[in-house]
Amino acid sequence: MKKNKQVKWAVITLLIGILTIVAVLSQSKDLTFGDLMKLMRSLAPQYQILIYLCIAGYIVSEGIALYFLLKEAGYPQNLLNTTIYGASDIYCAAITPSATGGQPVCAWFMKRDNIPMGYITAVLSIYLIMHTFSTLTIGIICAFAGRSVFAGMSILSKILVVIGYLMITALAVLFVLVTTWEDRIKRVGNRIINHFEKKGKIKRGDYYRKKLDNIVDDYGTGVKSLGASVKVLFLVYIFNIIQRLCQTVISTIVYSATGGAFSSLGTVFVTQIFSVMGSSATPVPGGMGIADYILYDGLHTIMDKEASLQLELMSRGFSFYLCIIICLAIVVIGYIVKRTAYAIYKL
Repeated sequence: MKKNKQVKWAVITLLIGILTIVAVLSQSKDLTFGDLMKLMRSLAPQYQILIYLCIAGYIVSEGIALYFLLKEAGYPQNLLNTTIYGASDIYCAAITPSATGGQPVCAWFMKRDNIPMGYITAVLSIYLIMHTFSTLTIGIICAFAGRSVFAGMSILSKILVVIGYLMITALAVLFVLVTTWEDRIKRVGNRIINHFEKKGKIKRGDYYRKKLDNIVDDYGTGVKSLGASVKVLFLVYIFNIIQRLCQTVISTIVYSATGGAFSSLGTVFVTQIFSVMGSSATPVPGGMGIADYILYDGLHTIMDKEASLQLELMSRGFSFYLCIIICLAIVVIGYIVKRTAYAIYKL
């Protein structure tokens, strides 16, 4: 699992998280970390139940999507196992500066359950493709529905959101092209690598050429091996939509729980989506700092500064920080159980 690398990024993520929270709190005149914890705990029980159900839905939705993909691939697993796979993907993707950062850890758990590496690559490739398209779908809908919210944001937020949309769109287009233009993409990619290698901009050109070939081959194989089942792809797409909604709606629940106006729920929801899209613009673990800034900036269009800071910190506290802590717990327990089971099997 490349433990040293994962530990390094976990430490970096912890530091970024602490600095982000400190930076946001420093903008408030009265709010302290202790006050924030009290506010989160003081929410009415019915709202807290809804929030925890959303967190559970966010994690389990990925588990269900992987359940269908593995079943279609001929290596069915129970929902408990696929939920562990999903939690490991969510946690490690959140602590690494890459959307695919959690997949090697997810693959480790799958290999422990005797799933061949070729099928693991295919399943995770398909999942990432459907995840990208589901995020883009919600993003496009909110782009039309939230034009007034976008107009009220700062220039920096607008730039980040636009770049995020462009990057996710480019990724979606690349996934489509890989399925039909594998050779062309390899040729163009190799030309770019050769150009930079000749200019002295990069070293180890063979490494990058091989990496490009492997990435294109993996995604192409994934799409072709599982792409025949339209029903399964649609189910995975739907559960990715559900997963994104479970995370996004938490901010609207917190807003309602703190006495927010019903008429502004849509604005809060759209702002959270813009935050997700904009945080894709930079290689920062979990979009920390970027996502917080965009969310605060959007909320500030309907609330005063103090209220915006409180809502942003509470929303991110539940939807991101608490969520990855729960995922970490699942990963640790799953890792211990899997290692123990494997050791017993080897006896």
